[in-house]
Amino acid sequence: MKKFIAVVLSALVMSTPVLAADAQANVQVNGQVIDAHAVIVDSRTLVPVRGVFEQLGYNVSYDADTKTATLERGTSVVKMTAGDTYFTVGDKQITPEVPQQIIDSRFMLPLRAVSEAIGADVSWNADTKTAVIEFSTGLKIADVQTFTSDAVNEITFD
Repeated sequence: MKKFIAVVLSALVMSTPVLAADAQANVQVNGQVIDAHAVIVDSRTLVPVRGVFEQLGYNVSYDADTKTATLERGTSVVKMTAGDTYFTVGDKQITPEVPQQIIDSRFMLPLRAVSEAIGADVSWNADTKTAVIEFSTGLKIADVQTFTSDAVNEITFD
């Protein structure tokens, strides 16, 4: 019986690194895979703030004294402090299911909170273990048409 228990305990100890590796996930922002990995905490996917928001065009700053990250893009300002149960977008407080936190020296935010913060579309690809974030400014680039001088003369403006 002692041998059986020893074998089971050995198997558990040897499988611990494998279980820890399953806690990481990839992050894709607007079709680009970012360098930093997401982590899974309490069945929630947390994504790296700097990697995600910089890819979305935000300026990211961090105050180590207060453990506060500030994300700015135009008039959009998102502030979050490690240990708080909420973060702010402008004057609005948002309380995610899992609070933002620092893991392995990286500020992490729950994936769904990214959607709440800036209106991005977020999804989870279970097959590839990838958090997918899509964000559009709403601006579309129109096709450029080449006109000849004769064609321009035919255009009328009312």
